Amino acid sequence: MNRSSERTVPSKIAVILLGVMMIMCMTGCGKPKYKLTFGSDGFKSEKKEYAEGEKVTVYYDIIATDTDYSFYTDCDDVKLKQDWDNNHGYIFTFSMPSHDVKISVTSRNSMEFIPDTSPDVPFTDSVPSDDNLSTDTWFCPECGQKNDMLYCKDCGLKKPD
Repeated sequence: MNRSSERTVPSKIAVILLGVMMIMCMTGCGKPKYKLTFGSDGFKSEKKEYAEGEKVTVYYDIIATDTDYSFYTDCDDVKLKQDWDNNHGYIFTFSMPSHDVKISVTSRNSMEFIPDTSPDVPFTDSVPSDDNLSTDTWFCPECGQKNDMLYCKDCGLKKPD
């Protein structure tokens, strides 16, 4: 065996080891890891720990209609970039800082209920039926509202006989 071929094997191993070490450094291996936690259900992430500077992607898929969501972290130095897609719901990305991060959400039902009648009045829709039609207009003795139905639009009092 020739000496030049003996030298190439260790050289090849050194090059391979150097490549592996570079990949480990670039992917955050060997760096301290920081925890990613969530303040409620619905959040998902690929991992629970990330190295400083590593890209973090978080999904939130508990979506309700007529609900306003506010997402936030427990620290001022993390700015969530928010996106949306139909497969994952909300998508958040950020760069992991050199400390743990907790992501939370608050939600509020934004549906507005505007009652047309008081609770003491039978439900009537906008289309008059034979049961709630009146043959003429009348003024409610209770609240003064002008009406053309059997019940007052304002207070629900039945038309006096």
